[in-house]
Amino acid sequence: MQIGVNVPNFAPGTDPDVLRRWAQTVEGLGFDLLMVSDHIAVTPDVAEQYPAPFYEPFTTLSWLASTRSTAT
Repeated sequence: MQIGVNVPNFAPGTDPDVLRRWAQTVEGLGFDLLMVSDHIAVTPDVAEQYPAPFYEPFTTLSWLASTRSTAT
């Protein structure tokens, strides 16, 4: 079994440095994978509950993989 962590890629307070620190923590604790949320479209009700920024998941995961030592 593999266990992962869903890292918040949205809302105020989320920025590249925060995402990088999440990835370092997840890797350091020995988890098997890191996940982020995805929405095809951020509707007004979602945007109200989770205001910008909302980092696009494929780009975010690709960038995070490039920052980690165990990325495959």
